Amino acid sequence: MHSTRNPLDLSSLGYGSWEAGGGTTWGPNTSHDEVISAVRRSIDLGMNWVDTAEVYGGGGGAETMVGEALQGLGGVRVCTKVAPEPDDERYTESGLRQALEQSLKRLDRDRIDLYLLHWPALELPLEVTWEAMSRLREEGLVGAIGLSNYPLEAVARCADLAPVDYVQVQASLLHRDELDAFGPLCLNRNIGLLAYGPLAYGLLTGAIDEDTQFADWRGGEVMAHDFFCAENHPRFFAPEARRAHLPVVRRLAPLAEQAGCSVAQLALAWLLARPEVVAAAVGTRNPVHAEANAAAAGMTLDEDLLLAVSALLEK
Repeated sequence: MHSTRNPLDLSSLGYGSWEAGGGTTWGPNTSHDEVISAVRRSIDLGMNWVDTAEVYGGGGGAETMVGEALQGLGGVRVCTKVAPEPDDERYTESGLRQALEQSLKRLDRDRIDLYLLHWPALELPLEVTWEAMSRLREEGLVGAIGLSNYPLEAVARCADLAPVDYVQVQASLLHRDELDAFGPLCLNRNIGLLAYGPLAYGLLTGAIDEDTQFADWRGGEVMAHDFFCAENHPRFFAPEARRAHLPVVRRLAPLAEQAGCSVAQLALAWLLARPEVVAAAVGTRNPVHAEANAAAAGMTLDEDLLLAVSALLEK
């Protein structure tokens, strides 16, 4: 067991590359150079890690982009993820080693700082995969290991076999269930809790209303073959879900004004104030938005404001 819940000393905000990876889920980037600038600007402003995955951008596109963006930059940690598809072979020891080698090549690195299992296998026992992940860490091929999108009991089982360094869950002001579920385990077992989706995929930016149209997964086009989109489109963007969430976002606006920040910055600062949260990955393809996101890492919300947000959420 670690003596710290953040053994890699990750900054409280990291750059999330899922959106910037483009591909069929988010659609193509408007400008490759702008995406590279967004990553680099985030690093300039204090983010010391980038979150990516072999499936982002289709066929490793996001990892390749991250590798290009980090050329010449020292001290930046990389978190990437391996997925079991199509037949769980990727989660065998030989499959993991092959996947790691491919990610290292795309990222142009000789070591992955944090390697995560992206989601559960269909049939392969978790114990087989976790023991193989632990050997990668023991051999120094990766610095730390963890799990993303796994149920609570699976994380506990892994922790009984070999230390879990980090767990990544979906969390935001509009989706708090996983924070409440995983928080006690992470605090008790010294596991770093990382959050993704901290701005609820744009809902917490204040730029979305009832009439906003989407040309990506938020419009429902890719739900049939993507478990994440199939779950999160109805959770956030189906008409009835949007009608429920948008009034909350609008009621956050005066609280953000009181704090001298945007709704998005308030949402990020609220999440980082949660004691169970070690860090959050936030993505953008825009350098200006990267600056606004980074500013939230330095914000401290006073107790009265936190209580006001809590009271709003309880309604």
